[in-house]
Amino acid sequence: MHNSSAYFVLGVLVLFAVLTSVAWHFYRRSRRSSRVNWEDLVQRLIWVDPKVVEQIALDLLNHSGQIEENPDEERLDPTRIFSMIGGLKGLEDLKTNGQVMIEMAAYLQQSYPEALLVAEELRLYARELDWHVGRLEGAAKTGNLEISFPFYAKRAIATYYRMSRQLLALYQEKDLPVFAELQKAL
Repeated sequence: MHNSSAYFVLGVLVLFAVLTSVAWHFYRRSRRSSRVNWEDLVQRLIWVDPKVVEQIALDLLNHSGQIEENPDEERLDPTRIFSMIGGLKGLEDLKTNGQVMIEMAAYLQQSYPEALLVAEELRLYARELDWHVGRLEGAAKTGNLEISFPFYAKRAIATYYRMSRQLLALYQEKDLPVFAELQKAL
């Protein structure tokens, strides 16, 4: 009887420790994100030519902004896409920018709670972007980058393009003075 009570108390203490550490983690993260200012976010963006991103993305997207699974005709040669975007390093830059865009939406959400929906959609897009880039990183390790690049890179770039358009639309809708600066950065 005494032994089972000790296990119960130990279990409760472990559960309390886990819950406390999770709460502490989220508290620290919220404090850190509330101290971020606009200039810090813009400086963390890695410049990628938006015209190149748009050209590659529109080679895959239809008029409604959705990815066409079977485009009739691809206009861009996959080897050209590799050089246009800067190879795997360029895609990693897009992945980094995707995380910064999420933080920008969260930054706006501090003043405009209705931005939560866009921030959540950006998080979903960022997961998709991470997945595509991760597949390419894995392909590079196995020597299959040349085969995988056309499929995953275009999808990663199209996802990034949709993220940037959505973030720009959010900032434009709120008619914020930083919209022009954001437009230049993305």
